[in-house]
Amino acid sequence: MAAAYQIKRYTSEFALSWDELIEQSVNGGFILKRSFMEYHQDRFDDFSFLLWNNNKLVAVFAAAMPRQREHDGMLIAHPGLTYGGLATAVDLQYAALEEVYRALFSFLKNNGFAQLTIKLIPKVFCKRYSDNSLFVLHKNSFELKDRELNSVVDLTQDFKMGSRQKNNLRKARKSAVQVELSEQFDVFWQLLTDNLWQAHGVKPVHTLAEIEYLAKKHPDNIALYVAHIENRIVGGVVVFKEINKGYIHSQYISANAEGKLVGAVDAILFHIMQLAQADYRRFSFGISTVKGDVNYGLLSYKEGFGARAEVVETYTKVL
Repeated sequence: MAAAYQIKRYTSEFALSWDELIEQSVNGGFILKRSFMEYHQDRFDDFSFLLWNNNKLVAVFAAAMPRQREHDGMLIAHPGLTYGGLATAVDLQYAALEEVYRALFSFLKNNGFAQLTIKLIPKVFCKRYSDNSLFVLHKNSFELKDRELNSVVDLTQDFKMGSRQKNNLRKARKSAVQVELSEQFDVFWQLLTDNLWQAHGVKPVHTLAEIEYLAKKHPDNIALYVAHIENRIVGGVVVFKEINKGYIHSQYISANAEGKLVGAVDAILFHIMQLAQADYRRFSFGISTVKGDVNYGLLSYKEGFGARAEVVETYTKVL
């Protein structure tokens, strides 16, 4: 007999239970905690759900609807985050996971949702990864909407640097570049914002106020490393990390003109990866694709640190 699941929409009364499950989960990263998800709650209508079995919380489903949307009834897991969807407390066997999804899909359809899009949790961010969810979506006729390439370095192995990276590290040493942890998000954010605007005509996803707020809320998960020459910050890398999930991820990378000349970014990344080898298993560089198109130069640069590609996929279905 199939297990009976009780499903409720998330409200603030469940905040502690939600965060505890994410902390203990095999696949839910800290960006799925309510203290992170809600920093931009004014942009989305949250439609997240909690699933119980025999009064035990077994899973949560992180999702929302953009405020400015063309059609009601289109639920995205998650429109404001790198990923979303189902986070489970333990490794559910396939049959149990299938029942969880079946109950969730039925609940969403019965409550007026017409379409569901799921940005699957990337392998690199999982404590223990399984393709079970991917197969459930396939079995339920979800269609592939998007596939991106994320670059990941295996920190359990000695990583070999490419000639470009070695050359930049020599430049950094010759120019007396120093790398250290920093709380000067304001200085780095101005550098980052200027770079992004000049190169691509865009701004960082997070504002300075948002990243400072998130770093204060999650001091163990968000850190800024900077490269400086004397007292001048010439580059920086913001990392998202979870020691219990085994990964460290470069969320923002940037250097000014002086930093680019002296290999500041390479010095920071090498410093981070060397330190991370003691406590982390994987270093995530982020994606090198835009809507499926490869940025070959960016991908090649990451490969120069020994990174290999993992796919990040998004699926959708009319319910």
